[in-house]
Amino acid sequence: MASNSNNRSVSSRDIISGLPSELLCYIFCFLPFKEAARTSVLSSRFRHVWYGTTRIDFQENFFVKDNETEENKQIQRRDFIDFANNWLESYTGKTIDMFSLTFSRPGDFTVNMHNFIRSSLAHNVKGLSLDFHDPILREDGLENRGGVFELPVFVYGHKGLESLKLFSCNFLVSGFRNFTSLKELSLGWIQLGPNSVKNLLMYCPSLESFTLKNCWNIHEHLDISGPNRRLKSLVVDKCKFLDGLVQIQAPNLMFFKYSGGADQFYLEERLTSLQEAELDFGLETEFSELGHLLYDLVEQLFAVRVIPIGEEPLGLLNTLNVRHLILKTSLHSFEFYGIRFMLKSCPLLETLTINLGPARIFPDYIPPFELNPVEFWTTNLIVYRCLKRTLKVVERPRSLSQKTMADKRNNSRRDIISGLPCELLSYIFGFLPLKEAGRTSVLCTKFRHI
Repeated sequence: MASNSNNRSVSSRDIISGLPSELLCYIFCFLPFKEAARTSVLSSRFRHVWYGTTRIDFQENFFVKDNETEENKQIQRRDFIDFANNWLESYTGKTIDMFSLTFSRPGDFTVNMHNFIRSSLAHNVKGLSLDFHDPILREDGLENRGGVFELPVFVYGHKGLESLKLFSCNFLVSGFRNFTSLKELSLGWIQLGPNSVKNLLMYCPSLESFTLKNCWNIHEHLDISGPNRRLKSLVVDKCKFLDGLVQIQAPNLMFFKYSGGADQFYLEERLTSLQEAELDFGLETEFSELGHLLYDLVEQLFAVRVIPIGEEPLGLLNTLNVRHLILKTSLHSFEFYGIRFMLKSCPLLETLTINLGPARIFPDYIPPFELNPVEFWTTNLIVYRCLKRTLKVVERPRSLSQKTMADKRNNSRRDIISGLPCELLSYIFGFLPLKEAGRTSVLCTKFRHI
């Protein structure tokens, strides 16, 4: 048995070793950057192949450990900077599809940050991700947060950008006039000035995905409108507005996620293209009569097929075109009426997902009707239409810790080859002699028919 296992391992390794360097580099582009780095120890030939990958991801946590003193962390940051410098000097690729840089202390290494960014632009980078926010700050608070780095002026002249992510990175809104090819924009941990959002949408006519995460002091109200008619994905996550109004004009919107307080929403057009909406009002610190605001929002999302609902109880009366309902709940008795109303309002429901987790419970909340938690689901039992006719699946996903443990076990068993898409495997096997390709069928079940 051991001999057969060793033979299969050698055969698998030989398949990889026999491939052209250009194809190996293409394969490594499908791997996470850290995994691609690990291939450099497999053989002397692999030592330099990963220097041609088109997806570069420099993350501070590769070197800096949380349990170290600040003095040691600073030494580790310098090691990280030296690594990134040396790697970019050895880079052999011609173009970069995605360049990601995550670093929480850019002010101490401004020249290095500029050099890294400049190097990516020199290789005609298509996607640029700059994340300078401090991960130790609380996710639900915006105290003492702000941009700690200024986007270099030379970036605004790079017209080929298709994806841009700026976290805790200040920028000039007017500089976005050149980003006419930009399709994806994510902003986080910054303060936005007057009309910033509206002007960004106007300057980026090709924008299809727009994300705001932990932004604050958004002047006036959040206005998602203007000449941009291509927007398909909109995410507003834990942002603070001076005026609690969200105005949306995006007829082609397919995905909408909102997490924050119960602000007032105004949709200028029916979102008939919307397929999924995720609503989480868990940031509300006290209960008040906000039902009409939430009702108006969900009513305007009538065409949606998937709708995750957060912790606020929603009292819905009209039916929704929802096929998949995701409830984020602790199953506290105060949430029972909200769950019942959602089941009543989704007569076409096919899948019900219950995400159990901690929730903010309002002790001063008074249910709209008399509530006996013990008898709530058994007294005056009502079988809603979806339960009788359309509901097919009720699921409770695994917890994050369970999922993480399972992923670790799976990753430990998965080698580089078997983790690749079947289409790519088929392309690779096309370089092998027919006899050698035939031998791959015994390596694992996935290879049997490729």
